[in-house]
Amino acid sequence: MLEKRGVIEGFYGIPWSFEERMSMIEFLSAIGMNQYVYAPKDDPYHNIKWREAYPDDKLAEISKLESLSEKKGIDFVWAIHPGQNLIDFNFYEEEMARLFAKYDSLHEAGVKSFALCMDDIDRDLAYEQRYEHLRMVKDILKHIESFENKNLLFVHPWYNGAWTDEKGEEYHKIFRDLDNLSIMWTGSHVVVPLSRSSNDSFMKLSGKKANIWFNWPVNDYLRDQIFMEVFEFYDSTDLNCESILSNPMNQAELSKLEIYQIGDFIKDPEGYEPRQSFKKALSYLDKAVCHELFIIADSFFGSGVYDKFEGKKYLEDAQINEAYKKGDFEKLKALLDRKLAAIDSYYKNYTNQSLFREVDCFFTALSYLLKAVRLAIDEDFLVAREFYDKSLACKISVLKESSPDSYEQIGVKTSRVLEGIYEALSQKHPS
Repeated sequence: MLEKRGVIEGFYGIPWSFEERMSMIEFLSAIGMNQYVYAPKDDPYHNIKWREAYPDDKLAEISKLESLSEKKGIDFVWAIHPGQNLIDFNFYEEEMARLFAKYDSLHEAGVKSFALCMDDIDRDLAYEQRYEHLRMVKDILKHIESFENKNLLFVHPWYNGAWTDEKGEEYHKIFRDLDNLSIMWTGSHVVVPLSRSSNDSFMKLSGKKANIWFNWPVNDYLRDQIFMEVFEFYDSTDLNCESILSNPMNQAELSKLEIYQIGDFIKDPEGYEPRQSFKKALSYLDKAVCHELFIIADSFFGSGVYDKFEGKKYLEDAQINEAYKKGDFEKLKALLDRKLAAIDSYYKNYTNQSLFREVDCFFTALSYLLKAVRLAIDEDFLVAREFYDKSLACKISVLKESSPDSYEQIGVKTSRVLEGIYEALSQKHPS
């Protein structure tokens, strides 16, 4: 089994709450995972305010996260990101003193493991400053020699194959000979399935085994969607990497569905069976409505990893799509009614309140869309349009990308298959 396996809270958008993080640590321990990397892009004290100390209440929360992690056998890793509010290498000693002070404050709060993030920055500038980056990493490694964990987890600007040009290759090479340095890698691109060949490419570039930052089920690039997918996104059961860390969704509770399956796969890659693992994960989430969730779930297949994986067996609204393409409208209506009944039963019988809060808006929007398609089949286009408009009116709050201190409402999206069927049927209406 891989030495390290778990999650990296590394997404953009509304960070998880303290309670969600505590719950995630409990969950990781329960399913045999053992690492939690704390790197939320929109925690300002991780990112743009990296030079500033955490307020006492926030530092106390991190201390509690570390304490629970230690109790549960989880390696809690705190990451700093001095790249987006870029460290000024012209004042290197002063800037590193600030970085060390930040690490030390977290270490004094109990944190034993640390990471450095320099991802999603100007790569041309990073190349110009590559030897400053090398010096920084070496000095951090020296600084943490006295810590319990002397290993540094590093996310650098060329963290995937598609971006690794000649400059990226040179950047990789200068870190080859550093001990106690683990480097993260998303794969052949940013959002992609697990790939043996990509991991081999990383090994050739860096001289190290990859620590996989697996961008699934993360949804910060599709903030209006959630994913409830079956995990089948790998091309080999030979795990030629050092670790796999899932970057989850903003929806912490729902993310457990996918993380559970990844954990199952890591435990026994050869014996892993996707459908069985998916059903177990649904039961773990909410046993009272696992059957309903199974029926609902395939309306929420659509991540970048799903779209890029060739040879998928588990497809978005597969039965509905097949019935529509065959022109079997009686079967299509029965399938729509089945899914509507599952949503209705979910609302009547769910027990996981945290999950309900995350999926409520999406399930409501899906219900309206299902009704719109059902009515459009019977050519009741005016009422169908009313339900379709209701589906479009379902909104969630997200952080504004241009102003991360404020929120905005955005409409949610559900099934692309159902959306396409509705649009095709609606063209019959002479509006």
